[in-house]
Amino acid sequence: MIQFDHVSKIYGQRAVVDDISFKVNKGEFITILGTSGSGKTTTLKMINRLLEPSKGKISFAGQDLSNLDPIEHRRHIGYVVQEIGLFPHLTVKDNIATVPKLLKWDKEKIDQRVEELLNLVQLPAQEFAHRYPAQLSGGQRQRIGVARALAADPEVLLFDEPFGAIDLLTRNDLQEGLLKIHQDLSSKTFVFITHDINEAFKLGSRVMIMDQGKILQFDQPQAILEAPAHPLVEKLIATARAQELGMRAPE
Repeated sequence: MIQFDHVSKIYGQRAVVDDISFKVNKGEFITILGTSGSGKTTTLKMINRLLEPSKGKISFAGQDLSNLDPIEHRRHIGYVVQEIGLFPHLTVKDNIATVPKLLKWDKEKIDQRVEELLNLVQLPAQEFAHRYPAQLSGGQRQRIGVARALAADPEVLLFDEPFGAIDLLTRNDLQEGLLKIHQDLSSKTFVFITHDINEAFKLGSRVMIMDQGKILQFDQPQAILEAPAHPLVEKLIATARAQELGMRAPE
């Protein structure tokens, strides 16, 4: 579904993303793990052409991304960010319907889709469709953000640290909900950015670990735990285990 061939993104003299190559298959749930400045958000933004690569080639569903119309391309990709950006003056229903309206769907189809998606994110339409964002909790707003991203039935959903500002209990519920949504929509490809190793390993069918614009390891969570391929990956795993035990992280 997504392929990067020797892709770099360079600002001035600095390669924010430095000669990376990888493939994401249709239906995978990929998590990208890294600290601030590791290049993970830049990588994500190149998938939906919010940023263009300085070098290399990106393919999307077998097509060269540079040959696709960027606006049309983005309408077929769902995008969920931490500051979810719901329109405050629009109801939940109208927020979710934003892209279908742009695509000129008829009213009946939109109504049906909104109800279907609200059920999918476990916020029944009867109760939530006519509320405004200010009447929702942070966790509920994030669920609406996911529903809105799914509205036009995109093949790919991109998530940029969507649960970063949510409290731990709500975050856990959202993670479980997102796993269930992916299970229910098994043909959809999810790419999810986080700086939380536990979140990355819980959600990802494969986890990509980035640092300073490079990919340190890209594999199934169990394979990474059993055979970390880089000293920084070893340190990340040791830190996460220490935190679970309430111990001081290793130096």
